[in-house]
Parts: sequence; C-alpha cells; structure tokens
Amino acid sequence: MMHARLKSKIAFLCLMLAAWFVVLVQAAPKLSLSDSSYEMGEPIVVSFSGATKNSKDWIGLFKKGRKPNRNNAGTWFYVDGTTVGYVGLASGSLSFPESVLSKEDAKKTLTDLWSKHKSLLRKERTEEINAKKITIGGKTLRYAQKVFGRAPMEGRSLWISLHGGGSAPASVNDQQWQNQIQLYQPKEGYYVAPRAPTDSWNMWFQPHITPLFDRLIENFVVKNRVNPNKVFVMGYSAGGDGVYQIGPRMADRWAAASMMAGHPNDAQPDNLRNIGFGLFMGGNDSSYNRNGMAEKWKGLLSKLKKGDPGGYDHRVRIYPDLGHWMQLKDAESLPWMAKFTRNPWPDKVIWRQDSVTQTRFYWLGVSKSDHVNGRRIEATVKGQTISLTAKQTSRVKVRLSDELVDLDRSLVVKLNGKQKFSGKVDRLKSQMSVSLSERVDHTSAPSATITVGKDSNVRVNGKLIGENFLDAGNYRAVLFGDDSYKELASVEFQITTPKPKLRGIRNADGTLTLTFEGELEYAPTVNGPWRKLNSKSPKTFSPTSRKRFFRAAN
Repeated sequence: MMHARLKSKIAFLCLMLAAWFVVLVQAAPKLSLSDSSYEMGEPIVVSFSGATKNSKDWIGLFKKGRKPNRNNAGTWFYVDGTTVGYVGLASGSLSFPESVLSKEDAKKTLTDLWSKHKSLLRKERTEEINAKKITIGGKTLRYAQKVFGRAPMEGRSLWISLHGGGSAPASVNDQQWQNQIQLYQPKEGYYVAPRAPTDSWNMWFQPHITPLFDRLIENFVVKNRVNPNKVFVMGYSAGGDGVYQIGPRMADRWAAASMMAGHPNDAQPDNLRNIGFGLFMGGNDSSYNRNGMAEKWKGLLSKLKKGDPGGYDHRVRIYPDLGHWMQLKDAESLPWMAKFTRNPWPDKVIWRQDSVTQTRFYWLGVSKSDHVNGRRIEATVKGQTISLTAKQTSRVKVRLSDELVDLDRSLVVKLNGKQKFSGKVDRLKSQMSVSLSERVDHTSAPSATITVGKDSNVRVNGKLIGENFLDAGNYRAVLFGDDSYKELASVEFQITTPKPKLRGIRNADGTLTLTFEGELEYAPTVNGPWRKLNSKSPKTFSPTSRKRFFRAAN
C-alpha cells in the first residue's frame, strides 16, 4: 500500500515538473521578422511572443557590433508602440519605422493615448494629490481648494489665486494664504490658493514656480476633470507681482490672467497676445509706484491691441479713490475672465523669453541651449504657410496638428523670409506620445513636428530630410525587459542598398527611351563587359544593328 502511494506521489510530481517545464518553454520570449533582408527604407515588422507583460519592456534596432542601449538604437519603442509604456503585452508586433496615421486614425490614437496617460498619472500621483502638496527639486507647493457650481460637459474651470506677503516671516505669508482662499468666488470651477514655497519678495516668479504650476494644473486635469483650456490665474499684491511675470511667461497655459495691486518689475506684455489680461489697481496705491506702473501697462496694452487688433484682449481698472486694498471691487475680473477659453493652436504666436527661459510655448519649441533672456520669436499661420521670425535663435521646432494646418496637404515653412520646407508631413503616434510625456495636455499634443534653422538641415518628425531610416549593414532587433538593457530575445537581419530602377519605352519613330536611377551601363552581352555611359536620365537611343544590353547600377 505504501509502495503504491509512493509511486503515485512520484508520478504526480513528475507530471507537475513536466507541466512546469512546458510552461517555461512556452513563456520563453521570442522575436521574429517577416524577412531576414530588407532594402533601405523598407518597413521592418518585428513580432514578439512570450514577453513578460511588463509595460516597460522595449524593442530596439541596433547595428551589429554596437553596444545595445537607447543612445545607439536606430529606433526603439516600448512593446505598446509608445515612448511612455502604458500597457504590457505578452505578444504583438511593431513596425519600424512606425505606421503613418490618417486624420481619423490620429484622432482615435490621441483619444486612446490620453485615456491611458490619465490613468497612469492618477496612479503615480495619488499620494501628492491626496496630500495637496507637490514637491519638485526640493521646493514644495501646498494648496487649499474649493469647488463652485456645476461641472460643464467639457470639464470644470481651474482658478489659481496667488496670495500676497513676500519678504516676511512664514506666519505672515501663512495668514495671507489663509485669507486668499476666502477672497474670491468664481461662478464655476475649482478655486485653488497655493502657498508660496518660499518667503521672499519674488515668491511667485522664481524658476521653480513654472514646473510646480505645470504639475498643479496637470493633477487637476487628470484627477478632477478640469478642462485644460479653462485655466485662469490671478494674484493680489505680491501675488499680483507674480501674475505680471507668469502671466506672460506661462501664457500658453492660461485662458486669462488678472493682476491685482502688484508691481511688474521687469515683466513685458508681448506674450499676452492670445489670452485675456486684466489689470486692477487702486489709484492711490503709490508704494513702489504701483499705480504709476499700472498706468504705463495700460498704455502698453492699448498700443499692442491697436497694432494687432486680433489679439491682446485686456481690461484695465484703476479705481481713483482706493489704495492698496480695493474693497473687492477687483472681483469684477472673475466673470470677465470666465468668458475666455484658451486656444492651444492660435494662428499667431509672440514668444519673448524672460529671465526664466522656457523650451516650449504654444506650438513652438527651442532647445535648452538655444533660449536666452530677451530672445523673441514671432510665428504666423496663413493657410498652409507657416512663417517664423527668429533673428537670435538658431533652430525652431514647429509642432503640427490638423488644428493648425491640414496635414493631408503640402505645407510651407519659412524662417526669416527664406523657405526652409515644402511638402507633406506624416502624422505619427510617437509624436503624440512624446508630447504627452512632456506636457500633460491632450489639446496641445501634435501629431507631427518640423525643425528648421539657419542652416539647410530640416528635421521632420525628428529625422533629417534625406536621412536613411537605417543604413546598409547587419543589424539586430532586441527585446529588453523592464526599462533595462537585459536582453530577453534577439533576431538578426540585413539592410541592403535598393536596386536602381530601369524602364524602357519604344517610341513611335523607332527610338528607345530609357529612364533610370543611378548610373546607366551597357554591354555587348548579358554577361558584360559592362561600361558606364555618362548620361542623365532619360536617355533616348536611335535604332542600330548592334545588339546592346543596358543596366542601372549604383
């Protein structure tokens, strides 16, 4: 009996081991290709199976012999075809280069990416959202919030209200913060009063404020269904100082901004072209010449509006008998601001860098090495022509969307009066994915990009025009696990030079016209000897009794 039970247990164990072995064999990651050799420019479809279902598994293409890392990759994507990695897959396929999207497919793709991106960030940022506290680079932004009215179908508004104070003990700024959350009541939306991270006179426009405010907006968009095109900023006293500065600096984030009882310091209004800007001041508020500067800005805004009637909407109220405290008369700014909705794709952009430089503004971008205080870019769109004026900037990136131009048609890009590009641009999923990873805002995410500069180099969707997707040579496709360089599977393939094309047409007069690529060669027999014929395509030959063979060669 014991012997039978032992045999039974051993048999069961053997079955378990066999099953375990089969599972291991089935789960082994594998890559496969549709072919082992491709011509330059031909799409390469890499299929994978048995992957770990980790969202950060990724596939890259590498020239054989080069160390496999992202810097050396000819191209790479996470297994879900994005540069973010939302979904882990056990099997699937990726096309290199990626597939071009139609207008309708681009809309569906962006909707899908946005849904996944929001879900990812809600999970990643749960702790800071619940704590109402954001920390970046050692600076912490705390905030209080209230909600007003019913949520519109397109999402709620967000009102960011900056407290006064400044160079004072923390207790004074805390009191100002507590006062600010009670100060205004919009008809609808989230009303948020942040606590300045520092207790200094320039508390609201130091370099750390921009990324903190970006993240604050993002958190309300992904968690509280805020409409990113209905974000407003206002501030009183030192908070007004801040609005003078970050109103223009972050104008591509605001629908409208209002400054109450502040001082502009070195701020300039150029960037306010596409938002509403309110200015509210007591006529007797003479400290630091606040009232005098308000009058100056009133003139500046009027002059800008006169010179550019399509932009610079503004409202200025200087209450003659009031001082620094305006007895809440400035609350008239809220219903005025609420009428504005941000346009993330305006047909004209004025971008002047200030002392806190940025790399992105509306649909324009520059590299970190190419932005300097005072540099100014003016960009306009008329039909399918984009004109850029950037005298002190070597390269400008243009983000493209069907909201700006029709990407089914050819477009022209000019820089400082010179045409830099003419042609069509493909919509790509990767461009949307990259944009969402840089800025959590689906309404401003491009589906294509063009980068132009002073030289002749033009990049379309990150690639130099004329640059081969992969040069001729031997390559490896490699599957890596969990954002690492640990190879899970690989497969080799070859890229070959395309064979030149040759086409012949017999004409009515008996002549032969050859159209060809590369060099035209001829020989008396099909086996040679071959000689170059120094001629350009097309080439017409008269009838002859001599037999000749022709071929096109690189």
